[in-house]
Amino acid sequence: MIYGIALLLFILGLSTGIPAIPQLLRMREIKKNSSTTTGIVQLNTGPHPNAGTTTGMMSSILGKVNHPQFLYKTPDEKELTIEVIDSSTFQTYRYKPGETVEIVYDKNAPWLAYVQKEWDNAFRDLWKAGGELLIAAILLALGLIFKLPA
Repeated sequence: MIYGIALLLFILGLSTGIPAIPQLLRMREIKKNSSTTTGIVQLNTGPHPNAGTTTGMMSSILGKVNHPQFLYKTPDEKELTIEVIDSSTFQTYRYKPGETVEIVYDKNAPWLAYVQKEWDNAFRDLWKAGGELLIAAILLALGLIFKLPA
């Protein structure tokens, strides 16, 4: 039983941590030559000229997926938008329409941007994955030390 729980925690840790790594690497590249501005959250309720044909809310296996867009301006008054996937198994989402958020963008390529909250969430996911993997290792070690049956 303890080995099964350790295996499930190991899988959970990998599924939490692996998606966070490419996000952090992409954001780190943007952050090297970055500037910040504020953006306003807009719920993507239909096709948007800058965002393809995604719709505001789509179904997912585990819940609903929201695609909020963030409208921001660069110092030369160029208006840009970015879009993130805000998924939740509950009815709450990270972003509310009209909310003001901090946007970090590359000074040389202002269309390369991310929401500061996404950086924080990716770090949180990485720490969470580390904790899950650590608990899995401890459970496995306890099972092996005390020679518990599989």
